[in-house]
Amino acid sequence: MGTAENTKQTVQEEQKSTSEKQAAGQVDAAPEVVLQYRGYEVDIEAVTERVKKHYYSKGYKKGSINNLQIYMKPEEFTAYYVINDGVVGKVNLFYD
Repeated sequence: MGTAENTKQTVQEEQKSTSEKQAAGQVDAAPEVVLQYRGYEVDIEAVTERVKKHYYSKGYKKGSINNLQIYMKPEEFTAYYVINDGVVGKVNLFYD
């Protein structure tokens, strides 16, 4: 194949929709992670959103999160977080 044909094929591959790529097995689906503890259950994405909401409610600018670590302690019903290597806080793990 010539260079023009290779380029055309590459562009066509990049233009495939996400659903086509998923059907072809080229895209991994994001996992849904659920924590269960003593009859309680929480989706990890919900905890992440709760942490972000708490952080922004402290007056920090939206979109200012560069890195985020969340430490879940179900026995304390608490999720502790560290944002941007310096801002620490905690939120209730299982409910708002």
